[in-house]
Amino acid sequence: MKLQYWAATLCLASALTAHATNDIVMSAVQLQTLGIKTVPVSIAANTRGVPYPATVSVPAGQMRVVAAPMMGLVSSVLVASNDTVKAGQPLVRLASPGLAEAQRNLVRAAVQAQLARQNMNRDDQLLADGIISAARHQATRAAYLGANAMLVEQRQSLRMLGVPDSLVRQMEAGRAISAEITLPAPISGVVLEVTATPGQRVDSATALFKVAKLDPLWLEISVPAKDAAAIQPGEVVTLSGRNVRGRVLSVARAASMSQTVSVRAEVRGDLNGLMAGQMVEARVAQATASGWQVPAAAVALQQGKSFVFVRRIRGFTPVPVKLLGQSGDTARVEGALKSGEQVAVQGIAQIKAVWMGLGGEGGE
Repeated sequence: MKLQYWAATLCLASALTAHATNDIVMSAVQLQTLGIKTVPVSIAANTRGVPYPATVSVPAGQMRVVAAPMMGLVSSVLVASNDTVKAGQPLVRLASPGLAEAQRNLVRAAVQAQLARQNMNRDDQLLADGIISAARHQATRAAYLGANAMLVEQRQSLRMLGVPDSLVRQMEAGRAISAEITLPAPISGVVLEVTATPGQRVDSATALFKVAKLDPLWLEISVPAKDAAAIQPGEVVTLSGRNVRGRVLSVARAASMSQTVSVRAEVRGDLNGLMAGQMVEARVAQATASGWQVPAAAVALQQGKSFVFVRRIRGFTPVPVKLLGQSGDTARVEGALKSGEQVAVQGIAQIKAVWMGLGGEGGE
């Protein structure tokens, strides 16, 4: 069988020696004898890409953790996991002796600030009348500024505990003293996790809820290291079986022990049903403005240069191309090609043997 194959190749080469160009003339019978097959060229921008495993995650800037601002007791939980909430909506109520103490400190600071203000107003008038010295007036002013600084500090302490400004003003006036605080949702989104339970005692900074905005989402795509080099930020990403599209945000600069590279993409669209941590199948459409998609097997190397063999009426023409990248069994190339042109994908070695016999580029 091998003898028959090489005989056909040599006969073909000798039959073509009269041709001075690089065109490789072959008949349909010869194509069949040598097992040569072709596929059409397509625009690289239409490439869907090969599927890669990916994990859904929430962008870091869209996740918030609601924590206990002080030690206390969970008196009531007002939402459940998977509930949709709006910014400012109450999530939980905490009872804490520390809150009552903070309110008492605020009232004391407010009283001291009011007294210092009165003293300041009095000494302003006495200084204007020449009754007191400038030194005494400066001491009164310093006491006034110190009292106001303490009041501002106590107000800020309550705000950091989650007490709204309207309630802080009421507390400052002594009209509202409570040992219970309501923690609101910091953003509009979905409650991903609830760890608080009624009756639970919590310490300061204990995480009680996770709230996240789920549009857009991130995909952490695991791409083989050999394919990752061809992926660029901005390329289109789709999810198999879903009306979801997105763009590549970044490509990691290091490979894992399994020789995969993490490609991060942001996706939008029909995200219902997608959950953080879910495994999905993503495709990266590696598109270029002036590229073509061909099977990787169609690209032949000759003296360090890349070629594809384009089917003509009488045979094939070797066309030089620039290899832009490869994803799985698909290559992206740039060259003088046309959409729909047929390129050889099987029998490349046989075509190269004939080409070299015609006085082509020579050995590799």
